Amino acid sequence: MAAPLQVWVLSDQRAGHYNQSRGIVAALERVRPLEVHWLDLSLRVGLARSPMRWLLNRGKPPAPAWLRAFYRLPKLPSRPCELIVSTGGKTSFANAWLARRFGARNVFAGSLRRLSPELFDAVLTLPGFAAQAASHLRVELPPCPLDASVLRQPGAELRASLGDEPYPLWALMLGGDGAGFRYRKSDWRALCDLCNRAAAVFGIRWLLLSSRRTGRDAEAALQAGVNASRLAVACWHHAGDSCEVAPLLGAADRIFVTEDSMTMLTEAIHAQKPVVSLSPARARPDLRYAGMLERFAAAGWIRRERIASLAADVRVMAGGGWRPLAYSPLDGLAKQLQERLGL
Repeated sequence: MAAPLQVWVLSDQRAGHYNQSRGIVAALERVRPLEVHWLDLSLRVGLARSPMRWLLNRGKPPAPAWLRAFYRLPKLPSRPCELIVSTGGKTSFANAWLARRFGARNVFAGSLRRLSPELFDAVLTLPGFAAQAASHLRVELPPCPLDASVLRQPGAELRASLGDEPYPLWALMLGGDGAGFRYRKSDWRALCDLCNRAAAVFGIRWLLLSSRRTGRDAEAALQAGVNASRLAVACWHHAGDSCEVAPLLGAADRIFVTEDSMTMLTEAIHAQKPVVSLSPARARPDLRYAGMLERFAAAGWIRRERIASLAADVRVMAGGGWRPLAYSPLDGLAKQLQERLGL
């Protein structure tokens, strides 16, 4: 077997960016063994971007020690770096800087912030975003470390732990305010109605997962409003519950997810199962975000519904309208990276 590839992953510690980097690493692990070092960093001041951009776009930057003038970052690993991975515009400068200094290949997902694309071996680009340079690598979905093969075992283990549960299981993944979506008390009440009515009509039980953005008040409303007998699993973030998403997605027959979280939507689509995306009454995502949602729906990967409308008539869910992914996005990304990086 090939020696493990020495990989440095630069992280700005944002959950969505962290998850995408995990997806890139998971794809690379399908190609060859890796030795991965995660390095958390942060920009000292936003104005640092301009001088770094100037240095990087015009030639080889100074020694890595100078990077600490612009970033807070930990001690670098002692073993030589062969590949640098990062997600998010704030990491792009450090990614390009270290790759140039160490002669390493590099992969980046996010906005280049006017950095030259030639500073990167692969810049992951989604449909609808400009992809004009040779380094751009088009992907259909944001990277994610999950697919059906990864979810199969944890899903089976969760179902086994529920004993002789005779009901179909539907997952419900909840975000909250963000990305142009704003939730009112009426939206959370409607979601409670949706959960209770769907369970009664279709004979299902819910696998519910809330998140930091759901908020304490919304969690309290859901805990009070959703019939506990309709919940096979409930993971309440603000109650201190610790739940992993993989068993829920693996065990679910159908997945419901709020549209405000692109990370959750991506995880749900990667599960290769029917996905319903839910939106509150106040939904004003920006054009890029809205375009991604429309593309997912047009492909049949998600079926978009308003929470209130669906709660008023859950029977419409008896129909179809889905075309879940027939392939593993992780396998596809692994092949693309293998070819681009020459692994």
